[in-house]
Amino acid sequence: MSLATLDAVCSMNSSRLLMPGIGYALREQNRYVLDDPAINAVEITFERADDPLRIDRYLGDQEFEHVGIHALKLSVASPDAPGHNYLETLLAIAEENNAESISDHLGFTRDAHHGVEMGHFAPPPFTPAALDATCRNIDLVQTFFGRRDRRFYIENIASLFQFEGTMTEAEFLWKVLRNTGCGWLLDVTNVYANATNFGFDPYDFIAEVMPAADRVQIHLAGGFFDEQAGMYIDSHSEPIPEPVWDLYRHALDQGRSKIDSVFLERDQNYPDERGWRREIRQVRAIAEEICSPR
Repeated sequence: MSLATLDAVCSMNSSRLLMPGIGYALREQNRYVLDDPAINAVEITFERADDPLRIDRYLGDQEFEHVGIHALKLSVASPDAPGHNYLETLLAIAEENNAESISDHLGFTRDAHHGVEMGHFAPPPFTPAALDATCRNIDLVQTFFGRRDRRFYIENIASLFQFEGTMTEAEFLWKVLRNTGCGWLLDVTNVYANATNFGFDPYDFIAEVMPAADRVQIHLAGGFFDEQAGMYIDSHSEPIPEPVWDLYRHALDQGRSKIDSVFLERDQNYPDERGWRREIRQVRAIAEEICSPR
């Protein structure tokens, strides 16, 4: 092999190591664009795939370089540990679809294991007691999934209120990541929403938390500012706004080779085929701009 060929191979391998996987959170409405060359990753929402009437593999015969399973009800900030049956079924979906990672939200959906589901995520109070409970639950989850070589990521959530606490959200999340060693599912839109609603700098938030994360995934979505409520709503219903694109660039620059994958979420007001493809290609183009070797 010539020196020039060797350099080319090394450059190609370096690019693969630095470039995150790019894809959509899978919805029935975007299945038909998953063959786009810009897409080499996909995220499956567990609650959509966990259908007792479904007998085929959720991804069908499609294969991707990166597959993540995104859960909604581990409720890691609850006082009690996640239920064993939920963990077992979540792992089964991950194994069936060859997923390398599993994620859920830094919040709670119930007060205890047998508590009533609230139907939405609530942020934990940013206190030492809540930190201890959250880390204990994440350690349990990681031990369970780690036996099957699945990495666990925790997502920062958007919230319309915050409990009184002794830490900032960034401090709490930093300690969760550092104490447990779990990955960070950095929802850039959620950072933007909370920064807008609670008056902090979203760029500083990402820069403060990123050093505590060993591995990172990213979520991107579009929302809107509710004039009546005076708050930004992370609705997954709109195109990604320019401030979130800018914050995405910042997140990529801060994370660099830590970032495993980027998933774009859309749950309402679905675009046409051209819109689906244009947005995901923009996600990839920005990643190539920031993450490719210089």
